[in-house]
Amino acid sequence: MMKQVSLLFVVFINATILFGQVPKGDRILAWQVDMAENNNYDSAFAYAKVACMESIHLSYTWGLLEDSFNVFNTTYMNATLSVADIYYPANGMKVELQIAPLNTGTLEVPADLETNNFDDQVMIDRFKTLLDTIFSRIPNLELSALNIGNEHDVNFGIDVAQYDAYKVFLDSVIPYAKQLYFNLHSSDLKVGTTFTLHSLTNPLTSALCQSVNAACDIITTTYYPLNPDFTMQTPSAVFTDFNDLTAIYNDPNVPIYFAECGYSSSSVCNSSEQLQATFYKNVFEAWDTHYDQIKYLTLFKTTDWSQSDVDLLSQYYGLGNNTEFKEYLRALGVRTFPGNGSNKAAYLQILCELSNRNWCQVTCPPLSIENVDNSDGLKLNIYPNPCDQYFSIQSADNDIVMQVELFDRSGRKIRSLSSIAVDSKIDISYLMSSVYLVRITSEEKVLIKKLIVD
Repeated sequence: MMKQVSLLFVVFINATILFGQVPKGDRILAWQVDMAENNNYDSAFAYAKVACMESIHLSYTWGLLEDSFNVFNTTYMNATLSVADIYYPANGMKVELQIAPLNTGTLEVPADLETNNFDDQVMIDRFKTLLDTIFSRIPNLELSALNIGNEHDVNFGIDVAQYDAYKVFLDSVIPYAKQLYFNLHSSDLKVGTTFTLHSLTNPLTSALCQSVNAACDIITTTYYPLNPDFTMQTPSAVFTDFNDLTAIYNDPNVPIYFAECGYSSSSVCNSSEQLQATFYKNVFEAWDTHYDQIKYLTLFKTTDWSQSDVDLLSQYYGLGNNTEFKEYLRALGVRTFPGNGSNKAAYLQILCELSNRNWCQVTCPPLSIENVDNSDGLKLNIYPNPCDQYFSIQSADNDIVMQVELFDRSGRKIRSLSSIAVDSKIDISYLMSSVYLVRITSEEKVLIKKLIVD
């Protein structure tokens, strides 16, 4: 039977008020863009731009840009920086540029500087010359931020002297970089340095990171909720980690920027496509909670790496024989690598999160009515089905607690309920006759079921 449209409208408005997401506001979403096997960058770029990309993450190591004193790698710069100065302005895209003297524990300076400390004046002067060279090649490129160094805390550990030396280095080069940019664009540049979230919040290193960050305009971090063996923590770790970070860095005048934020979907790492999708759902919800402090987040990344890329990266990081590490890297994308790539559940989830917040002109894609009984380990049943007044969820485990979300055929979320117990009656008397989808989440496991409303 057909329910009254007016009643449906009232209930939908109430559900939006109760369960709606925080609008975009002044937040910026960025992507790390990688090509699929088709080797088509324009396609990969468009893939991210459809998903509301306003800025792109570009990272270069100092050692790749400069071989030795005043000997710059012009071929590499022509293929990267010079191209970026044309491509991204033409496409209306800003860039978060990362220049790394240290890259996840690996020293990346010209060979003749490998024995110099970072507080050495020679090191400082040489980096300023590098900045001169870089900015001369990107006069048209508008930067969302400049980050100097990537995950250098992995190299520093708890060595106070190394943090102190790097602080001297940054205190000297940050004003120089800001002036170069102002001279080109007559606008201010936000400059930071990239630490792992773990080091920013770990009591052993947090104060050391805070000291280094004192000269920065932004607090920049990378975030992957990893266990020590490179398996993934549960997606719910997002809420605790974001809370911990924002509790320490709570100055609204120094916003938090996520230079990388990602989650592997590999089963070898105790994950799955559904868990990856749940991670990104949680990221947006946690970002809503900390809207005032977190202003920039890079989704890492569009596309899985090829196996050959993974093998090279694992050798670079000294973990060539670690299967979990390789799989963690390989499956960080939200689409697969072979051919043109195919969407994982996470990409569709991201589109829906963006659509729910009116982030840009993006459509939440319809969930598949034909392939919905896909389980991530939950053994549940919906009854009665078909129904017209209410439905309940049956389980052999009467103690589980569930989150229940209801979607229409177009993929629009109609209602979200938390802390639902087994056999609870869920009212759907306000719904029109149609086919709906019910997504049930419990203890990081997800099940999507078809619901027929008469």
